Amino acid sequence: MDGYLANRDRSLQWLFDTAGGEEANTDQFLADVDTAVMGRKTYEETKQIMADEPMFPGKQNIVLSSTRTGDVEDATFHNGDVVSLVRQLREQDGQNIWIVGGGKIVTELLQADLIDDWWIQIAPVVLGSGIRLFPEGDYFQRFKLVDVTHYDQLAEVRYTRLD
Repeated sequence: MDGYLANRDRSLQWLFDTAGGEEANTDQFLADVDTAVMGRKTYEETKQIMADEPMFPGKQNIVLSSTRTGDVEDATFHNGDVVSLVRQLREQDGQNIWIVGGGKIVTELLQADLIDDWWIQIAPVVLGSGIRLFPEGDYFQRFKLVDVTHYDQLAEVRYTRLD
């Protein structure tokens, strides 16, 4: 509830311990996505939680990293600029691009005005510190509330850009 997406240890376990996640319309959401972009830390944390499961099967998974390059079984590592990458992806035919995380990536894309829609799940948890969903940055944008859906203890809020 307080705007943090991970605790100080970068753990997302608090989210997985919140009732309702299994009810969310994840399958519907993922059906409209063909590319997932995430930071290396988000990738590694998600892989740890998913154990041996492949990362978002059938999707192009791009992991931004300044230390790794090349491909692994379920992702491609990219060490370039996220703004340029997303601009290139938007010029290609395809479906939606999902920005999985983290906060630095979100900030850069907000500053470049490259985020069209938000799907944010809010859990009744106050972390108090950790990694913010919206780090401090030089951006101001307004969005329109599209939908609010309730899944047990999760509220999913959807916003779209105002043109």
